[in-house]
Amino acid sequence: MSSPEFSNVNTVIVYTGNVMKQANINTLKAELASCLENSLKNVHSSYNIDQTRGILEVPSPYDLSYKLKDRDDFEITVKLFYLPSSSTSDDNPSTLPPSYISQSLHHLFCLLGITYVDSFIVYFNGLLFDDQDQDDSNLVMDDFEALVEVWKELESQYRNEKIKKLGVSEFTKNRFERFLDVVEIPPKIDQINFKSCCDLPNRMINYAKEHDIELLTHKDPADILPLATFQKILKDTNFPFTSKLLPRWVLKYSVLVKCREVVANKG
Repeated sequence: MSSPEFSNVNTVIVYTGNVMKQANINTLKAELASCLENSLKNVHSSYNIDQTRGILEVPSPYDLSYKLKDRDDFEITVKLFYLPSSSTSDDNPSTLPPSYISQSLHHLFCLLGITYVDSFIVYFNGLLFDDQDQDDSNLVMDDFEALVEVWKELESQYRNEKIKKLGVSEFTKNRFERFLDVVEIPPKIDQINFKSCCDLPNRMINYAKEHDIELLTHKDPADILPLATFQKILKDTNFPFTSKLLPRWVLKYSVLVKCREVVANKG
């Protein structure tokens, strides 16, 4: 892949394909790593390049048959993970580019042939759910302002009817109180790691009921794609641009067939 057509590439989007086809992999982190490796080692057989924007897609979404014919028959939930290397600023590593919202949605829409998702949950790297819910010691002011800027982009996508319901992950009651003071469209979902707490504090439950927030649990790892794992995959697959690439975000999605309540596709 040393062709001149790749000389302007500055962004690589990797599609995992339908991870439900992966056998004998029981953790999300291992599942993601395996799918990424499979996609990258087959880069020569399928890719799409946008010369204008310098974006390389692997494999080409136009080669994947995941288009949904009857959109109303499906419920689509997505979760965007901002990774430790999400920031593109060397001077301010706490900066979280809001553009990752529209970027991730654009590529998902292209992949599935859709124009909106039912729920969009965002996870900000480093947030942990404190079941004591007493302070925000791991959320400093710069981080909080970065979260708000990302949320403004989510609000824009919501107003443009590309997202039906907005959600967050690992938000405590204190975080919600602070967050709701400055945002216009409040989150309606809070996804909390099952390992963080076996029983939610009563004040968290009561607060969620009062503000019409749906509390959900999950088992997603906070470090879904460690830098060392990513670099090893690049090395093992002999992927080009190895020295230039950093993992910025991961978008997890699931497609549920409403009438049967079964998952038809996830990636």
